[in-house]
Amino acid sequence: MPDHAKDGGGATVTSTLNDWTARFEDLSRDEAAGGLSAQGLDDLGLAAWFIGRAKESERAWDAAHLAYLEAGDVDAAIRCAFWIGFTLSEEGDGIRGGAWMARVFELCQSDAAGRGSEALVAICRSVAAFGRGRIDESADLAQKAVAIARATRDADAEVLATMSLGRALVAIGRIEDGFAQMDQVMLMISSHHVSDRVAGPAYCAVIASCLARWDVDRARVWTRDLSSWCDAQEGLKPFRGECSVLRAVVLRVGGEWEEATRTLTEVAAHERRPETRENAVYGLAELHRLAGRRGEAEAAYRLAADLGREVQPGLGLLRRDQGDSVTARSGISRALEAAGEPNRRADLLAAQVELEAAHGDLDTAERAAADLGALATALDTVYLRAQADRARAIVLVARDDSAAALPLLRRSWAAWRSLDAPYEAALTRMQLGRAARASGDEEGAQLEFDAARSTLAMLGAAPDLDRLERIASPVPPSAAGGLTPRESEVIRLIARGLSNRAIANELFLSERTVARHVSNILAKLALPSRAAATAFAFEHGMTTPA
Repeated sequence: MPDHAKDGGGATVTSTLNDWTARFEDLSRDEAAGGLSAQGLDDLGLAAWFIGRAKESERAWDAAHLAYLEAGDVDAAIRCAFWIGFTLSEEGDGIRGGAWMARVFELCQSDAAGRGSEALVAICRSVAAFGRGRIDESADLAQKAVAIARATRDADAEVLATMSLGRALVAIGRIEDGFAQMDQVMLMISSHHVSDRVAGPAYCAVIASCLARWDVDRARVWTRDLSSWCDAQEGLKPFRGECSVLRAVVLRVGGEWEEATRTLTEVAAHERRPETRENAVYGLAELHRLAGRRGEAEAAYRLAADLGREVQPGLGLLRRDQGDSVTARSGISRALEAAGEPNRRADLLAAQVELEAAHGDLDTAERAAADLGALATALDTVYLRAQADRARAIVLVARDDSAAALPLLRRSWAAWRSLDAPYEAALTRMQLGRAARASGDEEGAQLEFDAARSTLAMLGAAPDLDRLERIASPVPPSAAGGLTPRESEVIRLIARGLSNRAIANELFLSERTVARHVSNILAKLALPSRAAATAFAFEHGMTTPA
């Protein structure tokens, strides 16, 4: 493949504009006028591939592979067969893609095949092993392909093999090693060492892998490079839609919601690939929901579901905003049973923590927070750690342990800030406000609420602003003796004669937490016993619910 990377088979990656449409038209005219050489047919297949003319691309590469064989250039014929198989497989045509890959294996048995083609064979076998769940075998084959590609100085094959190796290492659980390999892929592309034909699939695959574990920093860097690369490919079709959906995710996290909406609207209107379109439509639904455009969000979620996309947790959070928490909770619980990709599972778990804690099912909320924490530990990204810290803190606040929740929320907020993720940072400051209020620091709570309000207003996050105003409403004057709202609830139940266990059941708390509240009440009011606390409650009108 190295020679091919230098000629018409794939211009090296530069910022120079490649007009693939004009190239396709020129080559098509030449073919109609008198035919093309094997190299010309190969170039025509590539140009057609770049502008999304799949049938023309397959036809031209098929003709090129036969012409190369007739000329005795078996390695070039193998490359054409490989790209037909690769493209068909990417488009979901596994049967025909597999048939072309079998053709690659067959041609590689020829005595005329060079050693460089062995790398392609190893890559094909690595991909096949990965698809069948034989991950260790896939990693070994990819490693072998990398070694061959380096020995034969085939940069394109090395990038494809390294990408396969990185994906296999991540699947094995060697996350850091896997992403180190993917960084190598990105460096080779950005250093202009590979052809455009390889650069596009590699960019998209690596960025998708980054976002699958919410590695936002890495995805942001490579998405910027990918956008520049796409802009340099005039007429580009295969990656424009997928690239745009990935870019929109990064834009949304960064608070650039209008730009993300414009990007996804364009993809949803013109994209033909089902998976790309359904992801674009779901992304649009999320942006509509966040902005409070409930009708548009509802319609987009329905369309995404029609296309086959899982629409949780977005639809569940829309139902919560509409006041239907029962439907919201059941939808998210159902989706969690089938959630596979780490990023989607993390978002579902985070939503479940919030909904179940609000409902009072703290055991379920705690299990979800623990699962999210385990995911964050395994994948070790800033985004997931911030998400897990906030989820754990929400449970702690619900269990009246705001002292333990506050450091987690501070750490979570700092992480969101480092990621330049204003929406998530604002949600975390809302929780900081709740924790401060539960600790008796009303002034600190209002400062946090004000900070969250400012950011949410800037973003236009109408439903969250409404929720914030309900949470931030000033609490009634503190109960006699400076008791917190929760301590006031506890003393009221003491006055009803309830034991610590009964109070725990009533308030969805642990007995240990209730015992701590009772101790705090007696200390604050300088009372010697529960009987004295009961008398105090009657004397101060604290025997009825607030």
